[in-house]
Amino acid sequence: MLLGRRKAGLAPAATASPRRFRGRRGAPSTKEEVVASVKTIKFGRTPSYPMGYFTTATQRPSAPFTLAIAMDRRAMVMELSPAKIKPAKSGSKNWGVWGEMREILLREISEEFLVPFFSGARLEGRSEKSSPREATVAFRDPVSIAFKASTEDDYRLVLTRPQPFAAANATIVPEIAVVRAFVEVIGPMSEALAGPLKYDFLSTFSRRVVAQALSSPNLPAETLLSGIDQLSRWSSRLYEGSAISAAIGFRMKPQPEGAVSLRAIGAHDFGAVLTNGYDTLLEFDFYERLVGHASLALSGADIWSCALRHAPVAEWTTHDKKRRRVALCLNRGGEILVFRDGKMLFARRSGRWSFLTHEPVLTQMGTPQNTEIRKAVYETCLDASFSRTGACLGIVSSSRMSKLKKVVASEEDFFRRSETTKAKAIRQMIGTRKFHKLDRRLRQELVAIDGATVISFDGDLLAVGAILKIPGGSPSGGRLAAAQQLSKLGVGIKVSQDGGIVGFRLGEKKNPAFQIM
Repeated sequence: MLLGRRKAGLAPAATASPRRFRGRRGAPSTKEEVVASVKTIKFGRTPSYPMGYFTTATQRPSAPFTLAIAMDRRAMVMELSPAKIKPAKSGSKNWGVWGEMREILLREISEEFLVPFFSGARLEGRSEKSSPREATVAFRDPVSIAFKASTEDDYRLVLTRPQPFAAANATIVPEIAVVRAFVEVIGPMSEALAGPLKYDFLSTFSRRVVAQALSSPNLPAETLLSGIDQLSRWSSRLYEGSAISAAIGFRMKPQPEGAVSLRAIGAHDFGAVLTNGYDTLLEFDFYERLVGHASLALSGADIWSCALRHAPVAEWTTHDKKRRRVALCLNRGGEILVFRDGKMLFARRSGRWSFLTHEPVLTQMGTPQNTEIRKAVYETCLDASFSRTGACLGIVSSSRMSKLKKVVASEEDFFRRSETTKAKAIRQMIGTRKFHKLDRRLRQELVAIDGATVISFDGDLLAVGAILKIPGGSPSGGRLAAAQQLSKLGVGIKVSQDGGIVGFRLGEKKNPAFQIM
């Protein structure tokens, strides 16, 4: 019989939908063959039994049994009346209820720790059947990745999103590599995750996925974990009343055994102030031994896949591409950023890790055709995100220029023909230059002005700090509603002050063209 959430001390789950399996002693069906004789199974955050942890029946099984499952995101409660139940092993044709529970466990962990890596992604509601011959991780189509924890599992979950994932052979770290790292990390932990220490293990899970995704034969995952953990410790501390900003980098330059280690430096207060986190860093070899201190300056390389303030650190990672340097930064907001090959690949913001693939966003933007303009818009969004100013940008397509006046509320916001002080000042600053030809720092300061920044399909700056006509009764916030309104002209992008970036195209509100962090 189904145990209600009220009986378990929980609020009723309105969306819980039970699935019932019935069988008789001596003639169990496939679904009723489980690992052990069970009377009651409880798991989830409340009550405290972890998923897959059994309380064994004390009475001799004798009667027919009924198994019912009710599930929502927070808890799952099951009861099995006494019955003689035959054990079943993973991967057998009688995989049964234990297989059902392992799938639910993998789904729960994936929802919590894998899906957030990819903005706009979700798990499909149903798994797909799988055989031992199929790979643990594989593309199902350009927008879907199927995965399972073990080759023996007879199912695969499916991760999907509206925009395509990067190709597996991409020169950047593709999303499928992160899913593969997730599977490699969860495999050895599967038994522990079914025990009472489940949440203790999961508390360190995301950082292990990050380290595994960036590891190589030369650079062990444990080295990257040490770096992430050191920055995490510094992020929770102050030095003389101020938050700590720091950067460390790992490169292939082996040091002698007696060299000072990262752990030794991290154990002392002085280590926290040896770098500023933007253009200085401490260099270590791939085994955490100190190489030296680096003062960085941009050489003019095209570093666009990170915020400008972190570009010197990102460029440092390009100096030895064959051996893949990796840099980690901690900023004063407590965020941890990970760089490789000149790109910011991972970011931990507000305690949650995100994975960034930059080139696909340019494709998903769609408008304008000029990739240099799209790249400038994307750079500016990253700069506004990490400066915490927020922004709202619109790109007007060539076929919708005539509709611009229906969206911008005041003629004074078209600074080319306005005589307000703001308009005159902006004309004086930018002259006749197009948006993508402006200094990157100036672009970031212009979009920080309250209101929307609007550019044309060929890069002309049309309006700065513009007030838009928003339909009444809009359920979203002002900046999001403005971005959605601008998308009717081509592309609308919202950069929130907490760092998230979301873009819309052609008036589509429900399915963003792209999401970052």
